[in-house]
Amino acid sequence: MRLKKLFLSALILLGTMLTAVAQMQMPTLPVDKDVRIGKLSNGLTYYIRYNNWPENRAEFYIAQRVGSLQEDEPQRGLAHFLEHMCFNGTKHFKGNDLIRYCESIGVQFGRDLNAYTSIDQTVYNISNVPTTRQSALDSCLLILYDWADGLMLDPAEIDKERGVIHEEWRMRSSASQRMFERALPTLYPGSKYGLRMPIGLMSVIDNFKPQTLRDYYEKWYRPDNQAIIVVGDIDVDHVEAEIKRLFSGIVLQADAAPVVKEPVPDNAEPIVVIEKDKEQRTNTIDLIFKHEAMPDSIKNTIPYLVSEYVKNTAIRMLNARLEECAQKPESPFVSSSAYDGDYIFASTVQAFDIDALPKEGQTEAALAAIYREALRVAKFGFTPTEYNRAKANAMSALDKSYSNKDKRYSRQFCDEYKEHYLANEPIPSIDDYYATMKQVIPMIPVEAVNQVMAMLIPANDSNMVILSFNNEKEGNVYPTKENLLKAIADVRTENLQPYVDNVKDEPLISTLPKKGSIKSEKENTQFGYKELMLSNGVKVILKKTDYKQDQVLLSMEGYGGSSLYDKADYTNLKVFDDVVEASGLGNFSHTELEKALAGKIVSASMSLGSRRQRINGSSTPNDVETLLQLVYLYFTKINKDEESFANLMKTYEISLKNKALSPESAFNDSVTVTMNCHNPRFTSVEANDLKDVNYDRILEIAKQLTSNAAAYTVTIVGNFDEAAIRPLLEQYIASLPSQKKIVKGKNVDTDATGVVVNSFKRKMETPKAISMMIWTNKDIPYTLDNKIKTDIAGQVLSMIYLKKIREDASAAYSVGAQGSIRRIDKDTDCTMFAYCPMKPEKGETALSIMRDEMEQLAKTCDADMLTKVKEYMLKSYDDRTKTNNYWNGILSTYNEYGIDMHTAYKATVQAQTPQTITAFMTEFLKAGNRIEVVMMPEE
Repeated sequence: MRLKKLFLSALILLGTMLTAVAQMQMPTLPVDKDVRIGKLSNGLTYYIRYNNWPENRAEFYIAQRVGSLQEDEPQRGLAHFLEHMCFNGTKHFKGNDLIRYCESIGVQFGRDLNAYTSIDQTVYNISNVPTTRQSALDSCLLILYDWADGLMLDPAEIDKERGVIHEEWRMRSSASQRMFERALPTLYPGSKYGLRMPIGLMSVIDNFKPQTLRDYYEKWYRPDNQAIIVVGDIDVDHVEAEIKRLFSGIVLQADAAPVVKEPVPDNAEPIVVIEKDKEQRTNTIDLIFKHEAMPDSIKNTIPYLVSEYVKNTAIRMLNARLEECAQKPESPFVSSSAYDGDYIFASTVQAFDIDALPKEGQTEAALAAIYREALRVAKFGFTPTEYNRAKANAMSALDKSYSNKDKRYSRQFCDEYKEHYLANEPIPSIDDYYATMKQVIPMIPVEAVNQVMAMLIPANDSNMVILSFNNEKEGNVYPTKENLLKAIADVRTENLQPYVDNVKDEPLISTLPKKGSIKSEKENTQFGYKELMLSNGVKVILKKTDYKQDQVLLSMEGYGGSSLYDKADYTNLKVFDDVVEASGLGNFSHTELEKALAGKIVSASMSLGSRRQRINGSSTPNDVETLLQLVYLYFTKINKDEESFANLMKTYEISLKNKALSPESAFNDSVTVTMNCHNPRFTSVEANDLKDVNYDRILEIAKQLTSNAAAYTVTIVGNFDEAAIRPLLEQYIASLPSQKKIVKGKNVDTDATGVVVNSFKRKMETPKAISMMIWTNKDIPYTLDNKIKTDIAGQVLSMIYLKKIREDASAAYSVGAQGSIRRIDKDTDCTMFAYCPMKPEKGETALSIMRDEMEQLAKTCDADMLTKVKEYMLKSYDDRTKTNNYWNGILSTYNEYGIDMHTAYKATVQAQTPQTITAFMTEFLKAGNRIEVVMMPEE
């Protein structure tokens, strides 16, 4: 490959162009001094950092430089299997005691306690650990030690886990996954990458000997392949001493097998893969150009940061062009995106990839179109106006990140250190990174960006890959290798013309509205907010916080909703959110608006509920005025954009045409219609419904729902300047149209009552069984106490199901339950959900457990489980209260219903006992409402 030399030449060129970089005399990037990095004599690396956001929390990771690539042929799937076994018996935690212990300190399995296995790495994490007890922190380090060198690998536990792995494979099996696995050997000819999907072979999973798993563990899980990462509100010296005490004794064998990088051969001729599957819903096309990966030796330099900025900026600009192309009626694709990174999952070679969703029968044309745009960039580059927008966006994102530098979550640091260990990615301090990029970005000319794009798009077929996935159906016509290659060849002979960047240079609002005023205000000291009443009847809730220095959240909720409209508008109502989102605002089309917002970090969107409509938005403190302008335009001028609407309808058409082919889609639709008694108001959109969509009518509905601002309450939470926001509220919110009469929505729900069972079979490529059970009660009052009890009951049930269905019966890979209670106007809906993708042969076992344990919870509640759930809820509460989203919800509920869901939360959780939960469940189940939806494979 020539790209490496060209890329390094570009870096040298950039270095000569950037005098600021030369003046810094910094050939390498300094590592952040706030992280302590060490290496034990046996080769184990550790990263430790004190971070107090959020306070009293810590993260524990162990990252390993091994994965499925290290498997021998008889071990295919055992790297992933071993990951599972880390939760099924270790030296200091027998059986499932590790999971049970973590639950006792408020760390939930699957949420805070988790792991993943990939082709060349395996990473475990214990996250969001409370730091109030040093013994708990030491125990987490002990767990990492056991994972590193203390797995029991009990044959009985191995046999129990085989079924769980099998169900994970079944659950993840999909049309795209099946096609991908079939394509891998062709995509990686002569390379082990084509034969090492982490899930492995079920023939191996079902039959391997326990010693085979131990052989993999002892060969590869060793200190020179491992890094311990601990970040949080911790004593760094103590953690370092504990790591040395625990891990120094692990002996590194003298003849340890090296981790060898697996090469991916060049391909002189194009690799073309055309696959099809009966359950594939849409056709897709990918155009890929492989190139050399950046050498690790370069990654700790300033030129590497510069090259990443240049490359990513170029790709963002190309994506903007592709999005604009998709809006045009003549476009053969409805969506497309480009990115650059690992070649699928090979870290030893990278690739520039453009994918597209073609219109019906236009796969070859779509391939030609995306290549044409890439080639146009390679030949002519980007325009100065495009680059100015991209540069402004990059600078705004840099400022946003830096403004929040003291409120970075510990998990963010863990991810950075993990990548430093596994891929040698740089970890400069945010101050160094900010100072460097703040100087560098303004000095990089568009010519440098254009050079890099020219290198990413080669002029020949070398290392080119084309990947086409298709729906398999009798009568379908599929693309051929010859036609796909011809599409590429034809584009190369075209007389391409430079891109013209059409930009509308005018303000969002050309004529400012007549200002309203703030008529009255009062302060709520309990929740720390101010309530303003504007002259047009809009109520505004203002709560200033410093949880995130870079964030202001806005929620504007009004009475009305879809319930005001009848059958003739059902389809319009279902697509309302997407159609409004695809429209423009003011005098700007959808595409023009995105260009006009360059350099601003702001967003707003409108959504329609049954009895409410909402405008939600967010911005940085600097962009609050733009946020309020967008809100004003949603009320006064949603701009009809025919091209964007046509593209949306075509996207719907493509995605819905074969929707029923997906077993999961069929199941979800069955749940929806069963819960709502087949009420057409609540059914999903089908392909046949699209003929009923009327753009003008949707805009008319939007206009009706925004005609009376007095029906709305605005809640703004975040780091805003109160003195600055008041005149903005008068200008853009108090000026909105309003009326005295407020029209409220009505209850149109048609919920199923009694016991309703929808059990069906369907033919599937991979036989799957899925069940969902829903219990409801509309007579449970909406109170803090009942909300907490509902939440507890759902979490306890999840723990019971996990133990009895997954661990004991091996009948499922994942299973869970959740409780919720909501209120809309005077109506309350208390619901318990249970969801389980089951092993078909053990379906009845899983279903019986789901039913029986729900009933049993009204009789007994395990005290130990309850204690663990309470611990987690109290911890989660402390975390949530430090977010703007939490306070947005608390203030909305309090202002609408006068219900305080915050003040007594901890006391109410702590007051719960097994008796209070069983009494609640007894009352809850009196309604006798249970819905069961079960999908089984047809034999």
